[in-house]
Amino acid sequence: MNFINPPKKSPQNVTHKTFFSQLYNHEIGYSIYLPPGYEENNDKYPVAYHLHGWRGNESSEVWPMEKAYENRRAITVFPNSSPVIDDIDSLPVEKMLIGELIPYIDEKYRTIPRGKNREISGFSMGGAMAFYCFVKHPELFASVTAYAGTFHHFFHKDSHTVGVAPEKATELYENMIREERYLEKNNVLYFIRQNADKIRGNLQISIHVGTSDVLFCDNEIIHLYLDSLNIPHEYKKFDGVAHELDLIL
Repeated sequence: MNFINPPKKSPQNVTHKTFFSQLYNHEIGYSIYLPPGYEENNDKYPVAYHLHGWRGNESSEVWPMEKAYENRRAITVFPNSSPVIDDIDSLPVEKMLIGELIPYIDEKYRTIPRGKNREISGFSMGGAMAFYCFVKHPELFASVTAYAGTFHHFFHKDSHTVGVAPEKATELYENMIREERYLEKNNVLYFIRQNADKIRGNLQISIHVGTSDVLFCDNEIIHLYLDSLNIPHEYKKFDGVAHELDLIL
């Protein structure tokens, strides 16, 4: 993987930086948006983290996400989370994000270092990782937005949800729930159930996906499972849209 990927050009108020990861023994790149006026005042700000999709990096989604972060009075961090592709089983991005990056950002920038002032989002592989971190560590975040999350990696390694027709989603979900392996420890469904009381009514969940996305059933299964546990969430389906971040923002 390439640990550091500065953009050719950044949006206004976005800069590229690096921090040293003990986990990887390497500098890792991140892009960061500081709200207008940050340098002129002493205010503290909430923080949003956004994890990019597969084959992306810390620079690849700063432009598509501009419409989201430029309207918020919050620091927004885009870490290079590519290591998740290299070693999905041990989830090194989770360890880097939770154990290293969040404490680093809270120390280096004027953040409000509390879970109720921190949100996380992501697209595709990053969307699933963001959601996984959120349901596993609900005390660290107030909200999550998963854009077309690649959840099958977090269900079970033998999941076959990719490319299934949307009308088959409910049947697929019902068959999955009958199998214990889909609810075993460290599975994303396990953490939803384990922390349901902490999440329900206290934290915000948004899931966005296109109906023509090959990952539609991945997202539908998360939606159906949240419903089964009476966990309120926003679920936006975009008719005819494929795996396209720009169209589901």
